[in-house]
Amino acid sequence: MDYTKVRASDFEAKFKTLIVRLDVVEHEETWQQIDNALKDLTSLVKAGATKLDAFASLMKQASRYLNNAIISERTRLSGTALGLVEEMARQMETRFQPVGDMVFPTVLKTCARANKVFVTRGINCLTTVITYAHAGEQAPRVCMAATADPNKTMRASATKLLMSMVSCCTVPELAPHMVAVEKAISLGVVDANPDARTTSRQTYEIYIKRFADRVDQFHAGLSATAKKYLKIADKTTAGGKGNGNGAHPPSRFAAFRQRLPLTDRMSATKKQEPPAAADAANKESSGPQQRLKPVRPAPVRRDVKATPVPVKPATSVIVAASA
Repeated sequence: MDYTKVRASDFEAKFKTLIVRLDVVEHEETWQQIDNALKDLTSLVKAGATKLDAFASLMKQASRYLNNAIISERTRLSGTALGLVEEMARQMETRFQPVGDMVFPTVLKTCARANKVFVTRGINCLTTVITYAHAGEQAPRVCMAATADPNKTMRASATKLLMSMVSCCTVPELAPHMVAVEKAISLGVVDANPDARTTSRQTYEIYIKRFADRVDQFHAGLSATAKKYLKIADKTTAGGKGNGNGAHPPSRFAAFRQRLPLTDRMSATKKQEPPAAADAANKESSGPQQRLKPVRPAPVRRDVKATPVPVKPATSVIVAASA
């Protein structure tokens, strides 16, 4: 059966054959059958099956098999299922919401796996979904995973998805969920995971540009630690300290940071220092200095030849041994 072409008349017949091939328990002898059925379904999607009115309702029948393949321990089968989700998002765009409600939570679970291959594929899949379909209705689910999930891998993955949402979703799409989004950003910048903190700071930079009318209100609700990480200066300081205009006094290290390098400071000091008065007076009184001549040792005469002294041989003493 040719799955690269689709017509309204034969789409349901082709889809039912795929359901039969998918309706098996995954094990060593059947997983390739499931994988091939998902690939054929992907071909139907690329051929334009998503434009048919019956597609969303028929996908509900296949959602259980698709979700099982997404969380499969076999990387090849899981990758095929995630590829199908991505292709549906590309083809359907904003019409993806009915299908997204069925598969988005399952794909999000792969972002907490111990295997980095599954995590990377899950993030890429949902990033594609957010890019093409926006999926603003999934913002509360992503924010909950970014703030309350005990798995640090899930929190780091969810902050990346949140950044994609803040970048891609329109303001009306995120407006109903801005409280959850702002809470996720404020908690993400102080998260124990460094990846989550870094991504949350990047999300904040996008947020202040796209939602400028909410920035002041957002800053007012931030903790002191979050303001420190985001480099937000308080308008007033505790205890009334300040310079009178509501800003922080200059740091005592500011002058140190602005100092010149050591070699430049030394050369500048030498140019500014005047010669000592005593040294100038000594130079004037002594006049021009005379150069001292080097002292050479006197030569030694070696014209007289010394007569060698003869050496007498030693007298041997023989001692007779007494008998």
